[in-house]
Amino acid sequence: MNVFPAIDIIDGKCVRLTKGIETDKTIYQKTPVEMAKIYQDAGFKTIHVVDLDATLGKGNNNLTLREIRKNISINIEVAGGIRSKDAIKEKFDEGFDIIVIGTFAVKNIDEVLTYDENLLKKISIALDIKDNQIALHGWKETNNIPLEDIVSKYNKRSINSYFVTDVEKDGMLSGLNMETFNSLKKLTNKKITIGGGVKDINDLQKSKSYGFDNVVVGKAIYEEKILLEDLIKFNA
Repeated sequence: MNVFPAIDIIDGKCVRLTKGIETDKTIYQKTPVEMAKIYQDAGFKTIHVVDLDATLGKGNNNLTLREIRKNISINIEVAGGIRSKDAIKEKFDEGFDIIVIGTFAVKNIDEVLTYDENLLKKISIALDIKDNQIALHGWKETNNIPLEDIVSKYNKRSINSYFVTDVEKDGMLSGLNMETFNSLKKLTNKKITIGGGVKDINDLQKSKSYGFDNVVVGKAIYEEKILLEDLIKFNA
């Protein structure tokens, strides 16, 4: 199992939101590029970077994302407001290794399924769960399309992975809700990345025992609930 440290960006700064609520955020001192370098130097193989301004429809942090890509050599999984084929291809061309799409992937399934293999292999389908429904547009809306219907269609193509977030747990440091993640695990044999609520090393041990491929950790790092050296052991 791999741990992906998270870097969430608003106005070019590292932040963490609680349950995705923009007004409930913590701003951290180090810049996104500084954090990326820290994670690379610590030995992580992949980082998870989110452009929250793009997610919320309030501009973008493209310059910051490019600076991160330019300054580190490890893999970058990029997410946030990527809602067109052109936007996906732009991230692909800029050298990002995994491109996470959520709202666009749910609303435009038939289109995404037509993409060629080279592009699909870079795409992770984000399934953000809120009140047992798929949350869209920065978690401000929900969609009643059954999870099973979405997954059954994407299972037929060579996507990189699924990325599942428990919205109600995100940023809460209250522990992972394994019931939410297991509901997807029963539907697919593809790789699954999970996130939302990691509070301590026990959450990671539990994730590994359940057989999940990757876990995204954000606030627990910034708030020093988990030490970087302990996280690295899960990537060994």
